[in-house]
Amino acid sequence: MTNYARWNSILGWGVFLVASMVYLLTLESTVSLWDCGEYITAAYKLEVGHPPGAPLFMVLGRLFSFFAAPESVAVWINALSAISSSLTILFMFWSLTLLIKKIILSQQKELTCGNQIAIFASAAIGSLAYTFSDSFWFSAVEGEVYAMASLFTAVIFWAILKWDEEMGLLSSGELSDDYRPNRWILLIFFMLGLAIGVHLLGILVVPAIGYMIYFRVKEEVNLKGIVLTGVISIFVLGFIQEGIIPGSIAMASNFEVAFVNSLGLPFFSGTVFFFILLIFACVFLVRWARKKGNTLVYNSMMGLVFLLIGYSSFAVIVIRSNANTPLDENDPENLVTLHSYLKREQYGSAPIFFGNYWNSFRNGEEMTENGARVLSNDAWKDLSAYYLRRFVITEGDVEVKAFTKEADAQKWVAEHDGAYSIEEKYYESNASIRHGAVATYAQSTIFPRMYSGDSPVHKQGYAKWSGYDENDGTSTEIGRDGKRLPSFGENLTYFMRYQVNWMYLRYFMWNFAGRQNDIQGHGDNLHGNWISGISFLDEARLGSQEFQPHYTTENPAHNKFFLLPLILAIIGLVFHYRKAPKDAFVLTLAFIFTGLAIVVYLNQKPMEPRERDYAYAGSFYFFAMWIGVGVFAIYNFVQSKIKSQVNSAMLASALGVAVPVLMGVQGWDDHDRSGKTSARDLATNYLQSCGKNSIIFTNGDNDTFPLWYLQEVEGKRTDVRVCNLSLMGTDWYTNQMKMKSYDSDPLPIKFREDQILMYAGNTDQVYFMPLLQLFSMNAGEEMINKVLNMRLENNPTEAVTAARYFDQEVQKIFANVSITNAEFEATRAAIANTDTTNLIQATIQKYLGVFKLFEGARSGSVEFKNGSAEQLQELLEQYEKIWSAVDFKDAMAFVRDDNNMLTDEGKKYSFFPSNRFTLKVNKENALKAGTITQKELSSCSDEINFEFSTDRDPALTRDEVMMMDIVANNDWKRGIFFSSSRGSSFSVALLSGGHVKQVGMAYELSPVKEEPMFYNVAKMVKNMMSVYEYGDMANPHVLTDYYARRHTVQYRSNFLLLAEQLLNRKQTAKAISVLDYSLKLMPLERVLDFGEVNSCDPFMSLKFNERHGDYNYQGQTIRAKCSGSLHEYVQLYYLAGQKTKAETLGAKLLANYKSIIAYFEHSDAEFAGNPENAEDLIAAIDACFKMNDLAQNPRYGNPSSAFSKSLKKEITHVYKVVMPRIYSDLEQLAMDNGESAEAYSGAYSEMIGNLQTYMGAMAEHYGFIKSTNPVSEPIPPTTSTIDPSALMQGARPMETLR
Repeated sequence: MTNYARWNSILGWGVFLVASMVYLLTLESTVSLWDCGEYITAAYKLEVGHPPGAPLFMVLGRLFSFFAAPESVAVWINALSAISSSLTILFMFWSLTLLIKKIILSQQKELTCGNQIAIFASAAIGSLAYTFSDSFWFSAVEGEVYAMASLFTAVIFWAILKWDEEMGLLSSGELSDDYRPNRWILLIFFMLGLAIGVHLLGILVVPAIGYMIYFRVKEEVNLKGIVLTGVISIFVLGFIQEGIIPGSIAMASNFEVAFVNSLGLPFFSGTVFFFILLIFACVFLVRWARKKGNTLVYNSMMGLVFLLIGYSSFAVIVIRSNANTPLDENDPENLVTLHSYLKREQYGSAPIFFGNYWNSFRNGEEMTENGARVLSNDAWKDLSAYYLRRFVITEGDVEVKAFTKEADAQKWVAEHDGAYSIEEKYYESNASIRHGAVATYAQSTIFPRMYSGDSPVHKQGYAKWSGYDENDGTSTEIGRDGKRLPSFGENLTYFMRYQVNWMYLRYFMWNFAGRQNDIQGHGDNLHGNWISGISFLDEARLGSQEFQPHYTTENPAHNKFFLLPLILAIIGLVFHYRKAPKDAFVLTLAFIFTGLAIVVYLNQKPMEPRERDYAYAGSFYFFAMWIGVGVFAIYNFVQSKIKSQVNSAMLASALGVAVPVLMGVQGWDDHDRSGKTSARDLATNYLQSCGKNSIIFTNGDNDTFPLWYLQEVEGKRTDVRVCNLSLMGTDWYTNQMKMKSYDSDPLPIKFREDQILMYAGNTDQVYFMPLLQLFSMNAGEEMINKVLNMRLENNPTEAVTAARYFDQEVQKIFANVSITNAEFEATRAAIANTDTTNLIQATIQKYLGVFKLFEGARSGSVEFKNGSAEQLQELLEQYEKIWSAVDFKDAMAFVRDDNNMLTDEGKKYSFFPSNRFTLKVNKENALKAGTITQKELSSCSDEINFEFSTDRDPALTRDEVMMMDIVANNDWKRGIFFSSSRGSSFSVALLSGGHVKQVGMAYELSPVKEEPMFYNVAKMVKNMMSVYEYGDMANPHVLTDYYARRHTVQYRSNFLLLAEQLLNRKQTAKAISVLDYSLKLMPLERVLDFGEVNSCDPFMSLKFNERHGDYNYQGQTIRAKCSGSLHEYVQLYYLAGQKTKAETLGAKLLANYKSIIAYFEHSDAEFAGNPENAEDLIAAIDACFKMNDLAQNPRYGNPSSAFSKSLKKEITHVYKVVMPRIYSDLEQLAMDNGESAEAYSGAYSEMIGNLQTYMGAMAEHYGFIKSTNPVSEPIPPTTSTIDPSALMQGARPMETLR
């Protein structure tokens, strides 16, 4: 056994070296997308990342990168993940040797040479198979927490196996009674505490540990013991999850608040008292248990102590937050605020065992003629109190304001009259809104899965995956949207089809069967599915496998494992249950709790922003262990046929080793991220778009975290202030933006700290208030005068014009108004006559007069005929709009004035004095900031005008309000940039006014309003052709994966748009060079162009193709479908007179489109007709039509060229051969299903209707068949008439699954 132990150690470390070599060779060369930039930043400077934090990862990352040069930090922290992953493989090897050795020694006393070879070979093959598994490998080569979380899971499971082994040896007498196996239990608790400091996934093995202990200490197993062990294990898991992690901090927080606020003791006195009490209780119980010989209490308390010691890594969060690091998310500088940080309150929560459907009525809610309305929230729950350490101003017993600095509080008191006092205490910032703030539901269900009513996309996804049809006659209650509730069966269908199958089993099969491609799928048959590589199995699920689209066959992630890992694991699972059912059960429990239990807990909504397979790596870890057991099962079988155990072991090893070899060969190209720099390049290009000391507003993870990394770690462009709008909705982040950061000056936010405060500052929402609404809310005369005066000062001429127009039009309306009362007659006369020398008073008179007439209508003294009441209201709205624009700077000052709030039912509301604004341009400052050049000075406007759509935005949230305050107070001293021109309502308003221009990857606020309206061509040329970095995407050995291609889509589109603008300026040679440069950087052969299909976006497409954005077909307007942009490169080459380049690129694209068409031609009709699949065909045909439109036009193309003929032939083939076959087969399926061919009466007839509509619309639109709306001759692009607000991109929130 000594020799065995030595080989076990040597071979384990050998496997570790193999895994390390694999991961270090395929390591990403710099920062990655998503959370990696934030984690690397937080680790390098020990800053505070997003809740609930990863302090241990931060500390270890700092140690790993301590001596690294700034530009190498990311590689070193990526290497930390690689080594963590290799260590995970090491402990998997040792765990497998323990499990398999236990199987053998349960049947014989000694290990033979053959047994040892079989054990080591099985363990090596199982652990190497997991080494090359898809999800684990992905996390192993980037600076994220999941690799280290897997390591803790592996160590904890190995430790309980070591405990089990020693307990067995102790009971058999092979170890002396002085031996203490329980030291492994203490190690486990310590490791659990440490694991919390990385990610909560590590604690999910607790139930498996519980059963391992039960099976060892109880000789006879019974149902009662199994159930009791399960209950205790779940309780311990819940105790750690809720009682220890947030619970201990919650108790400390309660002590702290009570000691300071109630007892008047110093700050931290409650915290110190709590920890003294905790330490005393632990010491007392340990000593008592030891004295009494109570082993259970002693071990439990010692375990708790070690758990708390490990958990103490979170002290780093509080310490570093107190240092006010540049990255200090949620500002958890004491245990009171740390509690909220740990509970992840900013991300919300999902119901698990009991809750609502998406359209459930809330308690106190009733249906009215205007929809569901909450009449009482008495039955609603309260939010948790949120306390902040502040200097609180009180008047009597009422808390009025709160400030961080005492000087600010004193200043406020000095400026206001009253008997105020100032006291430093913990201020309950959400006191005004937390009571009755959490909805409870009158219609609930057990195990709710379809609960989110936040987005129409969620509702559509629920319906799709559950089969919910509001009109199918299912008898359920009516919900708050007037439609029936889902049935419980539909709820379970959604759970099984989406949450279990699509969001877990699909990922599981990626790892053990194979993967279709790396494109994120949402349930169709062409994107992101699992495959086996066995054609007949895959064709039954996904359609033709022989004729797969190019984006699958040429996709590096197109991996085929032929089910071999899965089969070997199933063999191992069955064998394990036969030979060691208790251990197999423990392994199964670990597999379930790190897999399906997470599925239940996360309760995921449809349309996740990214694939979530990384969350289940622990589950795949435990399943992969059965691959090793499966190899041993083969050995066990072979040795029953062959006498030589050594030969049997060698044969089993030879057979089993094919699995990790196959997985490694198949997975190498899509996991080798060496040389990949896409995230860093993206960050560089965003920052380089910005002028010196400028401000860029970002929206989500990938336009923020890499930028943080580049600034904080590499020290690049620290003069640019990155302002994330998702975080700007919080007070702590807004206050941080008011501080200087490196070379970036503070942002010019003039809202006071007390006004910024969430819940208490009245800036959570600021409303747009039309005059009619202002009068109806009985706003005071002084406030109305302020609003009207601001408008009049900004629009004196327009106001007079509006008054005269009103007087003229109102006379026509009053012709249909009958009045029987002299008083009301006088009112009518007053309304129709405006004293332009006192417009403010005249306007007030008009509105009050109109309200009086409406009151007269209710009393019968006034009669409005022929819709005159509605006409009068519309005229008032027109009158207001003509002169409603106010000075933007004055408007923000108005919002900041506490005296300008409306009060309704005891609550105060802030509002804007208008929805239309005028921002004056300080040309001198704009010139110094680089916003305009000397050449542009003459065409620079004196002011810019913009307005918000109150239909879409009746109010703006804090992030928008703070952004507006920054711009209003900036006075053009710093450049203002946006990562997305349509990422916020404010940017959309500016874009709609023509004041946001693209400068490359970013968009700049510009006072130059001239053609081209949306582009600064000079800056685009400089940035895109000279300044930006694009990495080495042309290198066939450098991976450009799906998430990177989300951004290459932007790059290609930007090059396209720039080239079109240059062509419009007659700079043809330069336009051609732009297209050539793009193709050189991102060759079609290296960087896939076609993938996700969306409605065509005119802001990412040629202006030339604006007429192709919609099809008018049979009285319908149908939005075109697009994917990729290189077909538009072909068009632009044609327009530039480059026929050869157009045809060369076009021929390559056509080959790709043919592969898509071939899939539909050779797949069964149910796959070809599936609307989600058909989008790819529709987008491919649209691209072909666009190219054909110019290829067949002698003015631009060459109709007789081989490419033109081939293109026309393929389009003809689709309409003459492919589509008739699909329609015929679908019609037969519809008939077999009892559906009517004339109506949308079933799934197949709907497929027919969808395809015929789109394909017919395209054929008519492009003139392939006779059209009543023929497409005109191609014409040069003209001034844009696009409404950006109609295409607003919702601001993508920061990710919520962490």
